[in-house]
Amino acid sequence: MIHLLFVFLYLAQLAQGTSTDTTSSICPPPDGTTRSFWSIVGSCALTLLICVWHAIHFDLPKEEWYSNLLSKGSLVLAAFFMPEVIIADATEEWWKARRKVIWFRDKGYEWSMTHSLFAEMGGFIYRGNQGSLRKIHSLEFLELCEENKIANPVITAKEIKDKSKSDGLGKAILALQLLWFTLQVVVRVWNRLAITLIELDTVCMAVLTLLLLFIWRDKPLRPGCPHVFYSSGGNPGPETNSALSQAWKSEPCYLYRLMGRFVCKRKTRSIIDEEKPLLDNLQRLLKADTSLGFSAISVLSLCTTWCIFGGLHLTAWSFPFVTEGERMTWRIASLILAGAPLAYIAATGLTSALSSVARLRKWDTIRVIEDAFLILGFGLAVLSRMALVGLMFASLRSVPCSAYQTVSWTTYIPHL
Repeated sequence: MIHLLFVFLYLAQLAQGTSTDTTSSICPPPDGTTRSFWSIVGSCALTLLICVWHAIHFDLPKEEWYSNLLSKGSLVLAAFFMPEVIIADATEEWWKARRKVIWFRDKGYEWSMTHSLFAEMGGFIYRGNQGSLRKIHSLEFLELCEENKIANPVITAKEIKDKSKSDGLGKAILALQLLWFTLQVVVRVWNRLAITLIELDTVCMAVLTLLLLFIWRDKPLRPGCPHVFYSSGGNPGPETNSALSQAWKSEPCYLYRLMGRFVCKRKTRSIIDEEKPLLDNLQRLLKADTSLGFSAISVLSLCTTWCIFGGLHLTAWSFPFVTEGERMTWRIASLILAGAPLAYIAATGLTSALSSVARLRKWDTIRVIEDAFLILGFGLAVLSRMALVGLMFASLRSVPCSAYQTVSWTTYIPHL
């Protein structure tokens, strides 16, 4: 990942070296009240490094090194060029894990989101009587436990989190770094100081990364080894109910552990009777899949993050650009990002209305049309994102003088 950072800085150096604007030559040299070009690029590069690498919760590594390299590389590129896809995948993963927690609770067993997410990322391995190894998911683990085929069915959430490369404090520090960068840009706008397109794009990435960290708050970060469950060999294992009940324990929140004075029990809340009708209706709405295999929850999340991402880029509508063509390209690409999901939702509503009028079979015709609109919108969004990235680097060849001015934080925080 360090090589990617060097490439990023090299591209910025090329962009600055090909400057055709003379305003940068009359800007005052860096001093105590200004910042340098490399200070702008360096802070953005480090923030983007958090967004596309440190915040990604990869699945457990596979045996083949090239498979791990391909998997991680594709996720990093997707996080940079298509962050909406990462958010949609994380939302669907959270939704499925939550449904499995409810499934365990309905059967009278205790289970947590950490267990479900760890199982979905390939963290549970079952070793059979013949020594064969295979991955198992949450429901398969429950089935094996009920048949008393696992000799060591107990694993606590604390043991799973111990495999994580970061705890709650580490993730909080990453979130604070993203919030601090976002606050700096917001204060610059408040003081009517120019911000570069690369800073605006970094803020957009930071906002989506904060959402991603919230969704994955219970997911272990890059565990290196799975947990192996051994076969009981036909011998009766422990009582299933007590074993699964011990597999999940409430833990004190990290903040109160630091204070050492109060203890806050954090549990996965069970579903009470008043919530069941609302949950049933929501499940009926989101459980349907499209003909291409996309779930409704992932499509809804994808459209929402599309609107947020495109809407944030639209704030550069009146930014200074080197040429009028670059300005129009940025506006059109941002409008596509923000408008593509709205067009898809409108098309979905229109096709549903036509199906009720023409009495068409939804599964045969309407869902195929909806998927066609989804693929078209997704393709346009990817092209728009690539255009925005190109314009972001191209804008570095001409940076306004006010972009080098720093914010006087003593105005907001006395005695700083």
